Amino acid sequence: TAAALEHFTINFTITNLPYTSDLENPDSAKFRATQRVMNMMLNRLLKESSIGPMFQGCETTDFRYG
Repeated sequence: TAAALEHFTINFTITNLPYTSDLENPDSAKFRATQRVMNMMLNRLLKESSIGPMFQGCETTDFRYG
């Protein structure tokens, strides 16, 4: 039988991405562009890790100041 999918959350800080209010708005061009890049980089990283064969994909859902 197939194993159940496990969903998890990863939080991290990007130190070279200046935060702007555009990143609060999922409909802004900056949010969408940043989300696209983050998803691409995280997917590549996780597919090449030890969980790679089981990895289904990731989704960036939020950016916040902090």
